[in-house]
Amino acid sequence: MPACIALMRDARRARPGKTLQPPRTALRPDATSTTLTMPAWVAEPAALGVKVVSVFPGNHARGLDSHQGAVLSLDPATGQVQGLLEAGAVTAIRTAAVSGVATDLLATPDAGDLALLGAGAEARTHLAAMAAVRTLRRVRVWSRSAERARAFAQSAGAPGLPPIEVMPSAEAAVRDASTR
Repeated sequence: MPACIALMRDARRARPGKTLQPPRTALRPDATSTTLTMPAWVAEPAALGVKVVSVFPGNHARGLDSHQGAVLSLDPATGQVQGLLEAGAVTAIRTAAVSGVATDLLATPDAGDLALLGAGAEARTHLAAMAAVRTLRRVRVWSRSAERARAFAQSAGAPGLPPIEVMPSAEAAVRDASTR
C-alpha cells in the first residue's frame, strides 16, 4: 500500500499538457442503474487506458456485486490492447491509496482513531492505507450487516494493529474519535 499511496500522491500533481483525463461520462439505462466510462492518458510514463464501471443495485438479489467493471490498458503509441483487468481490486486499492494521501496531508500527525463505515470491498484496503500513514490506536467498524462487520473484524486484523471493534451504529463508530 505505501507504494500505491506514493503513486497516487504523484498522480495528483498537475501536469499541464502531459495528462488528459476528461470528466467521466454516465449512461443510465434505467432509473437505478448507471454505467460510467473514465478514459485517461499520461505522457510520462506513457500510459493510456479506460475504466468502465456499471452500478446495478438490483444485482444483490441475483447474488452479484452491485459494482461491475473492467480496466482496459492500451499501448499509448498504437492503441493496441495490452491488458484487461477486473476493476474491483484496482478500484479498492486506488480509492484507499487516494484516501491515504488525503489523510496524510489533512489529518493531524497524531490522529490514530479509525472508523470504517462499511465492511465491504474497500474496508480492508482503507485499513491498510490508514495504517500506512498513521499509527492506529483504535479501529472501529460498522456495517449495515452486523454479520459482515464481525467477519471483517475477525479476518482483517494484522500484527501491529489494535483489535477491530464492531460497533452497533455509524454514530457509535465515530463517537469520541480523538486525535490524541
